Amino acid sequence: MDIQLEKYKLMKWLINLEDEAIISKLNNFKNELTATSNWTNEISETEKLMVEAGLKDVEDGNTFTHEEVMKQINDAYGLK
Repeated sequence: MDIQLEKYKLMKWLINLEDEAIISKLNNFKNELTATSNWTNEISETEKLMVEAGLKDVEDGNTFTHEEVMKQINDAYGLK
């Protein structure tokens, strides 16, 4: 799916939309989605600190590739 094309089609449809009931429902949907989309409001302070620590690890280059992790798992459990 080309997300940009789909957004363009939706915008074009919305611009030509004259049904106030549908516009109202879309506006309500947008407001509900916006109110619940900030997941940081729904996690504990400990979880926020863990996320921040993980982001700092990424920033500092303290990461492993998928291949490295899979090799460690396979070696640890004698797989493959």
